[in-house]
Amino acid sequence: MDMSLNVSGDFDTDILGRPYEIDGTEEILQKVYISLSAHGECFIYDRDLGGQLYKTDISSENAEKMLYARAKDLTENITGAEICGIEIRNGDTYAVVSIEGKNYDVALRRG
Repeated sequence: MDMSLNVSGDFDTDILGRPYEIDGTEEILQKVYISLSAHGECFIYDRDLGGQLYKTDISSENAEKMLYARAKDLTENITGAEICGIEIRNGDTYAVVSIEGKNYDVALRRG
């Protein structure tokens, strides 16, 4: 179990304003999002968390290939998640993540 976070990195809260826990698929997707969107080497206690995906020029011809290879590396230790691909749509970047045979799009934060 993990605490649910919003895209700003703050705790998500229920209708009473209390943080809440997530597990299963939601927890795995959150771990993937953090691993792929966090800026590399910015966490004091875990310098390996995060990467430099946000710096990739998504207009380059090989952007999806480069992002895919790096995303696979960044998420290799997340049990239950497999990166199936990277898609760039309308200037936004998505990781296609397979969990228990079902695919999910995880929007990556850039910047």
